[in-house]
Amino acid sequence: DLRTRDGFEETFAKFGKLIGFEFLKGMHLNDSKKELGSRVDRHHSLGKGFIGIDLFKWIMKDPRFDNIPMVLETPDDSIWADEIKLLNSFI
Repeated sequence: DLRTRDGFEETFAKFGKLIGFEFLKGMHLNDSKKELGSRVDRHHSLGKGFIGIDLFKWIMKDPRFDNIPMVLETPDDSIWADEIKLLNSFI
């Protein structure tokens, strides 16, 4: 559950241990229109869904992700420039 700081830290600590950040070659960023456990993958604009904005702040401030390409996977391309500015404002 990446909605909480503890969940974020636990998830990526496990990822680092089991897989390793050296194998992370990119990330897709999106919020979720459906709740965790719904088994429905519907993307939402950053901070507008059930994940919330904090996750994206934590990712952008975490040096483990500094050289990882990130791709917006949000549905409204008319606000992509604003979402990119928002992400960069968290650095």
